[in-house]
Amino acid sequence: MSKEVRPLFSILIANYNNGRYLQEAIDSVLAQSYTHWEIILVDDKSLDNSSEIYEKYAADVRFHIYYNDRNQGCGYTKRRCAELANGELCGFLDPDDALMPTALEAMVEAHAAHPECSLIYSTCYRYSGDRNEEMPVWDLVGKIPSDKDMLIYRQKIVGHFTSFKKKAYDASPGMNPFLKADVDRDLYLLLEEHGNVLHIPVPLYLYRINNAASISIGDQKREVRTYHYSLISQLDAICRRLGGPLYRKNKGEYLDYMRSLLSIYRHSSFFSWKRFVKYTWHYLKARHFSPHAFSHIHKILKKKK
Repeated sequence: MSKEVRPLFSILIANYNNGRYLQEAIDSVLAQSYTHWEIILVDDKSLDNSSEIYEKYAADVRFHIYYNDRNQGCGYTKRRCAELANGELCGFLDPDDALMPTALEAMVEAHAAHPECSLIYSTCYRYSGDRNEEMPVWDLVGKIPSDKDMLIYRQKIVGHFTSFKKKAYDASPGMNPFLKADVDRDLYLLLEEHGNVLHIPVPLYLYRINNAASISIGDQKREVRTYHYSLISQLDAICRRLGGPLYRKNKGEYLDYMRSLLSIYRHSSFFSWKRFVKYTWHYLKARHFSPHAFSHIHKILKKKK
């Protein structure tokens, strides 16, 4: 690929207290076969040794380090990363994870071959931190059937390594800055609304499974919090999509799933009456304000915790 047509790839890192692993993540970028990249790193008021690592790259023009004035959480920080990106292509690298050496090259080639795609993602390894050990491929990550979409198809998920066209992201409302978890899914749903989605069945990413700051280790409180934020991101996505092409393709499944999510959200610890009214109004409108639809909402409101 000639220099003239090489797109700039923005690697986005939202960091909070992951100095223990950050150097490994950066080293995996430095080892990439594709070299036309930049790192956009936003620090969310870290209290550990992360700043010592930043100082190593202060003179490297490929590194752009930004700081939040106060701890804002994952949604705000990742949104800021995406807004600050200069590249035509972007991809998030979590600071406790790492890229395989050909990850960027594979994604650049895939985007060039598929200009219609807003989001392209690979399979990943589940990584314990020791590359000498066997690293299993995360089989939950996989292809979404063409007649479905990631919102209603739950046998497989979109996962790392994910890359996206910046122009597709800029055409969207942007990630919800108030989400403290489930931010990646929020991003993927937004991008799905602005282009096609493609899965590359090759592991290009090392997804760490033993970080105490990560929900992947099975911390029940963190998992519950993530689940409640996922209700918000999914209900927001359904409201955006009502009447659109993704919705029309599977209208019945959308409305059934929306009703199910409304029932769960009504009794969640993150319940907001104002937000619930917004969601129910969209549901009733999609059901043409039929008596049957009002009956659904009435049952949800009557249901006790």
